[in-house]
Amino acid sequence: MTRIRMVEEEIARRYPEQEMRCPVHLSIGQEAAAVGMCSALQPTDWAFSGHRNHAHYLAKGGNLKAMLAEIYGKATGCCGGRGGSMHLSDQACGFIGATPIVGSTVPIAVGAALTAKREGRGRVVVVFLGDGAMETGVVHESLNFATLKSLPILFACENNLYSVYSPLEVRQPKHRSISGLAAGHGINTVRLDGNDVENIYAKAASAVAEIRKGNGPVFMELSTYRWLEHCGPGYDNNIGYRTEDEFQEWKLRDPLQVVRRQSSVELKTEEISLIHGEIQEAFKAAISDPFPSPDSEVLHVYAPPNTCEPAPPRGDRQITYAEALREAQDMCLAKYENSYLMGLGVPDPKGIFGTTIGLQEKFGSDRVFDIPLSENAMTGVAIGSAITGMRPILTHQRLDFALVSIDQIVNQAAKWHYMFNGAMSVPFVIRMIIGRGWGQGPQHSQSLHAWFAHIPGLKVVMPSTPYEAKGLLIGAIEDDSPVIFLENRWLHSTKGMVPVNHYSLELGKCRIATYGTDITLVSHSYGTIECLAAATELFKYNISAEVIDMRSMNPIDYDAISLSVAKTHRLLVVDHAESTCGICSEIISVISETLYSTLVSPPKRLSFPAYPCPTSHKLSINYYITSRDIVHSVLSSFGRTTDYRVPTAPDFMTSHDQPNPLYIGPF
Repeated sequence: MTRIRMVEEEIARRYPEQEMRCPVHLSIGQEAAAVGMCSALQPTDWAFSGHRNHAHYLAKGGNLKAMLAEIYGKATGCCGGRGGSMHLSDQACGFIGATPIVGSTVPIAVGAALTAKREGRGRVVVVFLGDGAMETGVVHESLNFATLKSLPILFACENNLYSVYSPLEVRQPKHRSISGLAAGHGINTVRLDGNDVENIYAKAASAVAEIRKGNGPVFMELSTYRWLEHCGPGYDNNIGYRTEDEFQEWKLRDPLQVVRRQSSVELKTEEISLIHGEIQEAFKAAISDPFPSPDSEVLHVYAPPNTCEPAPPRGDRQITYAEALREAQDMCLAKYENSYLMGLGVPDPKGIFGTTIGLQEKFGSDRVFDIPLSENAMTGVAIGSAITGMRPILTHQRLDFALVSIDQIVNQAAKWHYMFNGAMSVPFVIRMIIGRGWGQGPQHSQSLHAWFAHIPGLKVVMPSTPYEAKGLLIGAIEDDSPVIFLENRWLHSTKGMVPVNHYSLELGKCRIATYGTDITLVSHSYGTIECLAAATELFKYNISAEVIDMRSMNPIDYDAISLSVAKTHRLLVVDHAESTCGICSEIISVISETLYSTLVSPPKRLSFPAYPCPTSHKLSINYYITSRDIVHSVLSSFGRTTDYRVPTAPDFMTSHDQPNPLYIGPF
């Protein structure tokens, strides 16, 4: 504890020099919780933390020089300068990571505990959180899942009474304790003085022993107090949110003084001198170490891509899109023992529209399982298991349902590889199904691929055929970066030729669905189907359309699109989403910047109108894009709209929102 105190006091002393150019959240006054808990752990156990993490990192055995270099933004930092004070990691000692979004690290730690249980080596995970985190929904979702699965995790809640400047009594009912709140999830709880390191160690050692026996998780509430301001090196008792009397009362319970009174043990002068020398040497090294090269800022956004074998022929076997997805998951579950599949309804009789039928029976309930209605936490669970060696597949029956997990997707999955300097990858697939037709309405029908494609670190895939569905899903599962895999509900019953064997398609590569010379039609997912139908119709007008199936929204294969437009000199982008800040706008912008002088007509786009999808099929008549709209738009590019003849609707199309007779409601 003395070493941790001395390190942070030196940080506070030097911080005004403005060489440590990142926020610091110091834990002076709270050291006992970190030391007591981590002393009960083995080097092979894993620890996670939040923004106030220096003490936890050092107590678990984290490298001091690497920590200080990180705070100074140096290349030798534990995260290469990408993380700073709030993102520390030292896998060698089992301190996996810390992140500053309050509560968000908790489900990730639970996911690591899922890995630990699967390994069966007796590993225990501890996650440090504060009283404020107990007000976030994701923490309660995490407690529920950890208890449900009897996971080997210890939740260490440091209750320091304040969330920034907000006292506990204005945030939580006075008659309820934090440990009592946790107990409502059926978890074993312990409440104790967070400044008494010996008692913390004794209780933590007992809890860890029970957890190792497989007796499930434990929650410990540790009452303590931070001496300094929430963020920064100074005291702030004078600004009105707490009193000097309160501060002095807690200072009398200084954890260093408590242990001295209890044990009558005090460090010798030479021991203090050695610690001081170590700290000064670490600061000297951090200050003199080099900064990372500016050129390296682009590294580690994505994990290194896999090398794919050449795509096989489509073969002569016809299956549905849903069957192709099921086959892809079946093959990957068989090939990769560290893969697993979870999602609400995954093992139910309908098996997510037929895409997961029979997989639980084949691979067991430990690898294919249903989940609580806790999308945010379960996304974090998947991330935590991915960074510790698993390959999870998480399925949402509607994209809209995944929106409550945006924090985990955007702040964690997309950034983990980057902010920890490439030390950990997140091989994680999120299947999201886009509702279409049959009254799906405003909250079951959104296609937000442009939104996800906007996030560096995420890959976004939208297959259009059964062949693409199987190959791209296998490619996504085998990729070491997080992949958003979007499926249009209209496509599940469509059929196509698919090889029997295992194969993967490279993410980020287009395919030319049909060749042409007069205009380039670019689309994705179900939009490709409508473009192909339009290309057939345009042939009657002696217009040869080249159809490009994007397959991937991020990365976008601009080379393939540019080659096609350079040949045809015309472009129409069809996007089954609202156009503002959309994929169609992005493609047209890039083509206009690079090939404008070669175009013989302005590039055009077709997309959904700027309002939510209505539920009534009468209200949605003008909402969806069909091949008729595409044909009319192409003719306008050629100045031939007067030639337009309304084509006869296909015999099978019963309604504009039911393009395939096999697609029926209610879901």
